Amino acid sequence: MDPRVRDHAEVIADHSVSIEKGDRVEILAPTVAEDLAVALYEKIGECGAKPSLSMRSPRAKRAFLRSCDADDIDLPDHSLAALEETDVVIIIKGSENTAETSDVPTEKVAAQARAHAPIQQERMGKRWVGTQFPASGDAQLAEMSTEAYEEFVYGAVNKDWDQQRKHQQQMVEILDSADEVRIVSGDTTDLTMSVSGMKTVNDYGEKNLPGGEVFTAPVPDSVEGEVLFDKPLVRQGSIVENVWLEFEDGEVVDFSAEKNEEVLAGVLD
Repeated sequence: MDPRVRDHAEVIADHSVSIEKGDRVEILAPTVAEDLAVALYEKIGECGAKPSLSMRSPRAKRAFLRSCDADDIDLPDHSLAALEETDVVIIIKGSENTAETSDVPTEKVAAQARAHAPIQQERMGKRWVGTQFPASGDAQLAEMSTEAYEEFVYGAVNKDWDQQRKHQQQMVEILDSADEVRIVSGDTTDLTMSVSGMKTVNDYGEKNLPGGEVFTAPVPDSVEGEVLFDKPLVRQGSIVENVWLEFEDGEVVDFSAEKNEEVLAGVLD
């Protein structure tokens, strides 16, 4: 096994979720990330914890959503019941084909997201982490060779997170004392929002791995102006390019995209 995979597992177990003896640990992983699941099982065994593994299949998800009626999609109570008995959740992302669910109707994806909301809420109350396995499909999406993408991902994951936390703390202190944030870029982005009373979070590889963000949230009805996202967004396996949004009183009042605008419309709906 690539030693970087075991390093990845150690960062997850020791830093991100701090697995302890007796913890009930659920791992959600795509089949392409089996090596990381194996390394995590070894680490969990060393810690004296209790693992369970759910291998995720985008092909199976696609088959279900394309064949079912949107009105029949509801909460899978058995999944929620298992999660209620879980202490730690590890979510691994990785794709052999990032476009596997691109032909699933948007309304069915939205219906499933609504039905699974209680599971998502329950998960947020656990010790949890979401991480990336450097799969070939994601490398292709990034327009990189598999080897270069592996180096990119492991370079971002296997690092000194305590040092990163200290580096990012300066931005936390700036945002915590701010009442308003304005973002200006060229002629296409001028966005103002209140952050008064909002919490600033230093993301150093705990909930998200890799981390590296300092983030907060706007007072919902305070967002005004327009923003252009000049990096592509991936939704349902579709690439949405040059998303432009206009806000008034915190609501999107106009939008456009140069590619897959209908996907963006479905998300906003």
